[in-house]
Amino acid sequence: MEATEKCCDTQFKVLSTGDYILPPPLQASIDKIVEKEGYISHKTINRSISTSGGNFLADLFEVDIKGKTADGDKETNIFIKNKMEDIAVTVLDVSECYNLENFFYGDLSKMYDDIQNKANIPIEERYNMVKSYDATNPNAIILENLSKKGFTTVHRMEVAPLKFAQLSAQQLARFHGLSWVLEKQNPDYFAKKIRTIKPTYKLNDDYQKFVDNMATYTDKCVDGEKRVKLKKFGSRMMEAMQRNYFENDDSRCCLCHGDYRANNILVKKDGEEIIEVIPVDYQLLYYGCPALDFIYFIFPCTDQEFRRQHLDDLKDLYYESLRKFLQYFNMDVESVYPRDEFEREYKKRLEYGLTIALLLTPVLFTNDDDVPDIAHDDLGSISVTPDLKMDERIRGLVDDFEKWHIL
Repeated sequence: MEATEKCCDTQFKVLSTGDYILPPPLQASIDKIVEKEGYISHKTINRSISTSGGNFLADLFEVDIKGKTADGDKETNIFIKNKMEDIAVTVLDVSECYNLENFFYGDLSKMYDDIQNKANIPIEERYNMVKSYDATNPNAIILENLSKKGFTTVHRMEVAPLKFAQLSAQQLARFHGLSWVLEKQNPDYFAKKIRTIKPTYKLNDDYQKFVDNMATYTDKCVDGEKRVKLKKFGSRMMEAMQRNYFENDDSRCCLCHGDYRANNILVKKDGEEIIEVIPVDYQLLYYGCPALDFIYFIFPCTDQEFRRQHLDDLKDLYYESLRKFLQYFNMDVESVYPRDEFEREYKKRLEYGLTIALLLTPVLFTNDDDVPDIAHDDLGSISVTPDLKMDERIRGLVDDFEKWHIL
């Protein structure tokens, strides 16, 4: 028995068991994977995944393929991020977002694997990437489903565990390092394919409405002179975004992740100990200032106490990880990205950390049942109901940025 469910404006057939029948383009991609993996006979189970506020531009699916090959029984576990239909977002070029992620998994990740293999980098010192399938199409990202291997994510409201933050900083350094290695080894490709990647954000009227809307939630977390300062900063936030995110003429640039936050970093534990992280979600790739990736990671997922205890150490760890990684390629980090330049760019663009935290925090602190439909709703009028824990997070941000003379 079948039913039809409208999921994010796309028609999916749903069996009485709750399994999804994938739309034909996705099913064709799965069929290609079945053939390439050598299945003689097989059965597939398809499930829809709730994003729980972690993804705003895609329908997510799990596909389990079980069957027999010439070598015996086999199981293939797949994760699909399928482009939503009729996305109303105007502050992003959504088609370009999917093109970028397809470029990363279909082309760049393979080059990065080859670069690391040729340098004989130990597994534990490499940049980690999820296995992708060649059946990936322009509207879908098809990857190995690492949840089957115990990977999960840190919840959006949680302060990043220290070990998670340390491993994430190391991975970010390697990601930036690979960009500079690629630039050295293949300058023509880099010039044509990497240096030309522009930010997909559009600082238009709708973006301004989103800024103003989120301010109605964050401004309430403080009062008195602090609220006055926060409102004053909000009035120049668009200008700060333009200056920090789009203007890099005087910066040492590389390929940046663009959305390096806790929700986009898979984590695996051994008991209670975090042992591995794998970055994902490359839809906001752009050529820009690497310090922004570090700043973007820190401020939405840490509180004031965490920053007081660990921020300086994480900056040191990022830079030393970059130094160690580049040594595998006989590259001197001080020649590639001098420490004083990293520090200069970090301080120069620090206000970006406050900007992105103020914009993301109200949504990140909304309970799963109340997460707005950002893909289809007007960003200027979306309504959120933030958890009370948001107030303390915002107050800590305001205190820190006062201390750093940003407010």
